[in-house]
Amino acid sequence: MLKRYDLVPDNCPKPSRIAGMREKFGFYRGLTMKIAVMGLKAMAIVGLLLSGASPGFSQVITPSMDPTQSILMPSAAGWREKPAVGVGYQEGSGTRDLMGKQVYQFDNSGVDGNLSFKAGNVFVEMYASQNSTNVKLERFYDGQINLQFDDTRLNIALAGNDFMTIGLGVRSTESKDHVDATHDSEITKAVRTIGSISVKTLDIFFLGLGFERVKEENGYAVDLTWNNIVSGLAMHLGQPGGTQFRVEYALAHSDSEENGLTGDLVENRHPATTITRMSGELKFSGLLFSLSSEESTIDANMIENGETVEEIKTVNTQGGVLWIPENGLSLGFYFLTSTADASYHDSNGSFKVKLAYIF
Repeated sequence: MLKRYDLVPDNCPKPSRIAGMREKFGFYRGLTMKIAVMGLKAMAIVGLLLSGASPGFSQVITPSMDPTQSILMPSAAGWREKPAVGVGYQEGSGTRDLMGKQVYQFDNSGVDGNLSFKAGNVFVEMYASQNSTNVKLERFYDGQINLQFDDTRLNIALAGNDFMTIGLGVRSTESKDHVDATHDSEITKAVRTIGSISVKTLDIFFLGLGFERVKEENGYAVDLTWNNIVSGLAMHLGQPGGTQFRVEYALAHSDSEENGLTGDLVENRHPATTITRMSGELKFSGLLFSLSSEESTIDANMIENGETVEEIKTVNTQGGVLWIPENGLSLGFYFLTSTADASYHDSNGSFKVKLAYIF
């Protein structure tokens, strides 16, 4: 199950990094799956193989008009219209099917909070979340399941002359994951340093580019670092207080990276990953209608549950309605759906409520 988003979903699955240890001790049973990018994306994993997931949909170039939605790239904070503080609560359920048979049932829940404010031309956003998953099953199979995901973020942006914003951010995540049929459970930590720039042109178009450096560590594999590159285009029509329309498309990619065996620590691998994100919002008469999607493709090239898996594909969607006044209390809700396909098929649905105060 995927959860939390960032440039690459925060807990995208990937080929197991404990396979080398299994072979070393003589009980190698084929490659297994392991969580790849620790976020959150957030923090995903929306990223989401689905349970307890809270994807970071497309807020790469510009921020959502929903003040409770956390941004993915720090420069987007510079286009935020109003400072706000918000909280959210989410509950959901899902299933995993393997060879046409339901093998798992999931129940997940999560909380998150977001604070944004500015001082002059400096914009600051802080975000924290925790998601957890309970699994009902008769036996374990190969395939990653996220059990708990903690995500904290700090983003700072500088805005200049209503033309350009530049931002720096740091993100820390910790993820506990079930790994394979032996019921291994591992904790992985990651720290991400992010820089991005966003440029406004022709009054309505926004172009953006970002770079993220990820360092990941855990107790069984060597440390690993890799880079994420993201770019995107957004359009925002209208002015505060009137009807507004926003659309955004963003593309993120990270190449495969590996770090070999060192002593008792096994090799670590991050698979090549491509993420596309799209979002659209319409606000009028104080109501905000929002629809977002995220699709990720991970080059797996592994054997799992006796089946060759070339790639892992996840699709996350989110739609909601919120009351967004110019100032004061904001309230709304979202429906989220997620699917993931590897040697198994995951499907998940959840409901999230949002409460915020706009200053």
